[in-house]
Amino acid sequence: MTETLRKKYRWDRIGLVLGGLAIFSFGLAAWVAPEEEQVGSVLEHPNNAELPESIPALRVQEIQTEKAKEPELDEVVLPCSCNRNVLKLAKNPYSDHRRAARNLPNSFFVKDSNELNAGKRNGKLVEVKDGRGFHISALSHSHAVLLPEVKALLEDLGNDFADLLVGTPSEGTRIRVTSLTRTVKQQNRLGRRNYNAIDEASTHSYGASFDIAFTDRPDNAADCSAPTRAIQQVLSQYQKSKRILVIPELSCMHVTLRP
Repeated sequence: MTETLRKKYRWDRIGLVLGGLAIFSFGLAAWVAPEEEQVGSVLEHPNNAELPESIPALRVQEIQTEKAKEPELDEVVLPCSCNRNVLKLAKNPYSDHRRAARNLPNSFFVKDSNELNAGKRNGKLVEVKDGRGFHISALSHSHAVLLPEVKALLEDLGNDFADLLVGTPSEGTRIRVTSLTRTVKQQNRLGRRNYNAIDEASTHSYGASFDIAFTDRPDNAADCSAPTRAIQQVLSQYQKSKRILVIPELSCMHVTLRP
């Protein structure tokens, strides 16, 4: 074979190899391109792309779950009244209330906030918080303090009231105390007169009295019958045993400890 033929065969082989490489490259490009387009469509989420059918169903389930987690509105439970139209108790004259208030061991006239604070410092007035069978309402014209012996009276009254309701649908009902110790200024705001005179002073200004306006049920499964009978029974027993004086008022029951 001559030198010219050997060169011709060499270039034919080179061309064959290059052609094969070119065909392989085109085939590889055609195989890879569809995969790249598919990946791009999943990540980009074009606006006109159709979402999988499972997405709406999943969203509905999420909405239902969110609604299930939303707290329900608190049930409205109306209180039971404690006033002269509901409770039948004898009325002790207010003069007896004032006499009792002045004669209690730690009694003093709470003329203003200075007197109130002094009474708290020397222990003649003690703070009153919620207890078993009773709770203190939001106060606007009085302070949540009482003479120590009057606080003890309120705690005993609350316990006896709670005991009568144990095991009934009304268990957990609490007496609502709406007024405790007032200064003269607070009395005047209520529209009363002559509280600078000792003889006409309110027993609230001695830390000797508190007002009961309602009993608050735990829920609507309990009616007002049992709590009303219970508070009637407790107040009547305390009154007959000469531990308290009572004035049934239009909006509440005014209770004063006896010496």
